[in-house]
Amino acid sequence: MNNINQLTLNMSRTLYDKDGKAKIVKRHFSNLNTAATNEQLIAFKSIIEQITGEHFESLEVIKTEEIK
Repeated sequence: MNNINQLTLNMSRTLYDKDGKAKIVKRHFSNLNTAATNEQLIAFKSIIEQITGEHFESLEVIKTEEIK
């Protein structure tokens, strides 16, 4: 049986400076509820966007599992 030990979420977006040079900005959240569904993680992303005023282009979920 596999058990998820840790759930981490990375959200990123691209910013462009006045010269048009791209810069990737990321936000990292760790130690989230390991029982969270994909829908709950998307809702979490939406809440963070509302709080910060940022719009994230990508959402990466990292799950660490123990395989027995």
